Amino acid sequence: MALLLVAPKPAVLTTYMESLDDFFGPHKPELQLFHMPVGALGLEELANGSTLRQANPAGCRFIASWSDRDITSCEMTNPAEYGKARFRNIVQGEPVHPHFLRIQEAQSLPAVQTGDFELHFLSMPGLHIEALHLVSTGPAGDLVLPVLSWDTGIDTNGVLDATAFLAQVRPMAAARLAVASDSSLSS
Repeated sequence: MALLLVAPKPAVLTTYMESLDDFFGPHKPELQLFHMPVGALGLEELANGSTLRQANPAGCRFIASWSDRDITSCEMTNPAEYGKARFRNIVQGEPVHPHFLRIQEAQSLPAVQTGDFELHFLSMPGLHIEALHLVSTGPAGDLVLPVLSWDTGIDTNGVLDATAFLAQVRPMAAARLAVASDSSLSS
């Protein structure tokens, strides 16, 4: 039983590698490379009962560790949207360490030791939440490991089953929608 890595499509991996070459120039290979499909859920979708499995495909993220102990995160667009994955951004160093540490934590979770889970990434931009989404391939339920949140009510050290996580974020989404404004001055 294990944390299963979803292999990137060859064209996506090629775009990632070309982007790194453009950004870093010649470089040593990664020590570890994690590819995660990214799913996004908006406020309306959350408030209307969407599940994590109904998240919209929004591209992918590569998290890598390097021989100099640096950690990088690279986001790519969804190739289904544009015909070819496009490099979106790269982040290095301290801001990416929580993501990498949570992946390491996910690998050692008791549930992962007894079941198979695919490693995905979850983005909830309307709530400013990013999380690892461990998608169960068996009878166990999905798990969520929040990584970043502006809301202090979200425990970024916690491990939640999908039902508990959604029960926590749905009221937040409904509250944000309730105060939304049609004003062009509102963001």
